[in-house]
Amino acid sequence: MLSSQVTGAGSPALFARGKRGSPVRRPPRQAAAPTAATPAAPWSSRVRLLKLAGAGLLVFLFFAASRLAAPQAWSYDEYYHLGVARELAHHFPLRAFPWTPFSVLADHYADKELLFHLVLLPLSGLPVDTAGTVGALLGQAFFVFAFAWALWRLRVPGAHWFLLGLVLVGPMFAFRVAMCRPHVWMVGFTLLVLGLLLERPEPGSSYRLGRFRAAALFAVAALFGLVHTAGWLSIPFAALFAVAGWLGADPEDRRFLWRPLALAAGGWLLGQLVHPNFPENFRLAYLQNVVVPLQSAGAGSAALAATAGAELTAPGASVLAEQWPAFLAPAVVAFGLLRQPRLRTRATVTAAILAAIFLLAGALFFQRMFEVGAPLGLLALALAAAERRRQGLPALLPGWEPFVVALALALGGLWTFAIGRAHAPGISYPQEMARWMGENAKAGTRVFTAQWGDSAPLFWFAPRLQSLVALDPTFFYVKDPALFAEYADLAYGRRTAPVDEIERRFGCRYATVWRAPLYAALAGQLAADPRSKLVYADGYYLVFELRP
Repeated sequence: MLSSQVTGAGSPALFARGKRGSPVRRPPRQAAAPTAATPAAPWSSRVRLLKLAGAGLLVFLFFAASRLAAPQAWSYDEYYHLGVARELAHHFPLRAFPWTPFSVLADHYADKELLFHLVLLPLSGLPVDTAGTVGALLGQAFFVFAFAWALWRLRVPGAHWFLLGLVLVGPMFAFRVAMCRPHVWMVGFTLLVLGLLLERPEPGSSYRLGRFRAAALFAVAALFGLVHTAGWLSIPFAALFAVAGWLGADPEDRRFLWRPLALAAGGWLLGQLVHPNFPENFRLAYLQNVVVPLQSAGAGSAALAATAGAELTAPGASVLAEQWPAFLAPAVVAFGLLRQPRLRTRATVTAAILAAIFLLAGALFFQRMFEVGAPLGLLALALAAAERRRQGLPALLPGWEPFVVALALALGGLWTFAIGRAHAPGISYPQEMARWMGENAKAGTRVFTAQWGDSAPLFWFAPRLQSLVALDPTFFYVKDPALFAEYADLAYGRRTAPVDEIERRFGCRYATVWRAPLYAALAGQLAADPRSKLVYADGYYLVFELRP
């Protein structure tokens, strides 16, 4: 592949046949004299950068509109993350979590999103709705920047159009990116890692890492592990990239690239070793990345599987059908790579396989995976289009591509915004209950939360109290599986004397009950027992005091 680029004896670029068949040396072609149009290259680069910035602003406003229209908290987790940031302002680092004594985090706490909480720390003194909205907007801005940077780094022609294509990521992604959660930062760092891995310095040249790129990959992998517990993903990403040459069409690229893999693994490991919660962070990483998904999928406790959040379950057929915009780009990529084997480079194969893995995992197992698979599908399309342009291949739909792109952006964007907005009422209904508990319950009082997620708003509004579960019910289950089973039975009204057991087994003085059908049996039992008294009620919550 490189022979045609080599100058000197034997080079076909420098030798030709004379009339009698003897080789005749041709002088190398002289470079064209500079003209008045030569300075246009820097100007063209500025124009492309301005187009990319303009597209990024439009996409950011697209995602921000939903959150700005409903600025209340969109997730229980927002109360938890903002609460941790507030505590870090007074105690750094946190080594215990006494607010939930039944969780494994109570005595062995590790902050699995340390850098994310440090980003939120300046916002923790604001009202929760304001802080959550600003935190969500910061995450959206970082994600859009990361995608734009990856397109620029990978030299994608027409990068601004692919950036605008983020409106095709589907309603589920649009819904989750409007939350103040570390997941959007995880997706952003995924794009940064791939932007560094998949970059090819010049068309036709081999993959190699310069000093700056190697140092950047090492540093990004380290930061990735500190901003989110899934930061280890940079390692399998690099491993797939290292072997993807064997799946491509270029026989000279079939070799193992060990340096990117070593840099990604070394960067992540260094980040974990300097974590202030070392070595507890390794234990928590195993719990969060292995135990939580397996238990949520029903591999262990049926009670735990029943309490798992929706994001760790498979989407139903109706929810999956709503995500059709997210499958457009991967479908085009698959068609192009199967139809034109020449497009299968190390970069296109890596991006296409990763997009397929995350989208299939989101469709079949954990819908959370859509938030990674959807933008990766668009990145794979951008790389395939860039490779098609580099090889001079004709367009898939000659003459029709602008119209098809415009139609897809219009229909997919409207669908993504409308459906995503419809699923985003916000999680503000526990706020009044949690605020009342903070104002009326004595410090150190323990609260039985039938809906385990209520621990998060109590942590924010009533930090002097204790509750049962922090962040995920699996951390309660791991500490005491038998006690967790009793908790689930009580919450769902399957015990005959809930007052006695809530007091004796959990030491709770109050019980909060969400007015939802799932907890109606417990609410009826507590209301009928003379040893409990209804002390607070609103349209969403009931609070009972036991033996007042």
